[in-house]
Amino acid sequence: MSVLIKDDAPHLIVIGGTSGIGLALALQHQKLGWQVTIVGSNENKITKLNLEHPDIRTYRCDLTDLIQRQRLMTELSKVRFERLIYSAGSYTNERVHTLNQVDSEQILAINLQAFQDIFSWASQQLKSQALEGDKAHADKLSLLCIASIAGTLDYPYASLYAKSKRAMIATSSAYRIALAPFHIQVTCIASGYIDTQALRDLNNGDASHKPFIISIDKAVSHIMQAIDNNVELGVFPRPMRYIVHALNHLPKPLLNRLLRAKVDKDN
Repeated sequence: MSVLIKDDAPHLIVIGGTSGIGLALALQHQKLGWQVTIVGSNENKITKLNLEHPDIRTYRCDLTDLIQRQRLMTELSKVRFERLIYSAGSYTNERVHTLNQVDSEQILAINLQAFQDIFSWASQQLKSQALEGDKAHADKLSLLCIASIAGTLDYPYASLYAKSKRAMIATSSAYRIALAPFHIQVTCIASGYIDTQALRDLNNGDASHKPFIISIDKAVSHIMQAIDNNVELGVFPRPMRYIVHALNHLPKPLLNRLLRAKVDKDN
């Protein structure tokens, strides 16, 4: 279904937006009158998206490929945008599977290296706009990244996935400070389990057993509220936030013993 968007409407770019929370955020912005560009790696998903939403511009890019990333940033430099969301991510259950070379490279490339490249590039693009003094959408200049509540747990024995998400949270915080003089908002989201198709696929089609799991619609509502309130780190759902807060206040030796014992038991 086509959506009527004004030519001078603010523009959103979503990296990793062909499905899940990235796509949901893209469609929510479109409902609010934003122009939307989505970047994804899956050709079939992009084809489906083009058919269902012809008014959304799409780009295909394998974020693990440095040359493709650079080519993507060159192309997107031609697009004037006010907000970028980095929603791409890679996950391997390291409690069940031993991390191999392919998984290791992919998690590091997508969750950290590509994120850092694109945030660096996007910050330069938005700073240029801020310095131009164009007040049309100055209040909407912003960067957002989707991390994980796993990255909020200060735990040395954590997985590569959790450590990369923790680095994402720290990087986002640094950009928030650095871009504040340019009036560019930076927000990081560290959510618990969201009932996406990807999560269901990892759990034999049913993720309802995951603790405090929430729907995509509820997650979008939390994220949009965090953007509207200029929150630095949006952590939800609330019960998971409380649990992680409590765990982080345990003595480190006890925390390490408890969590390592659980991992060893799961293995």
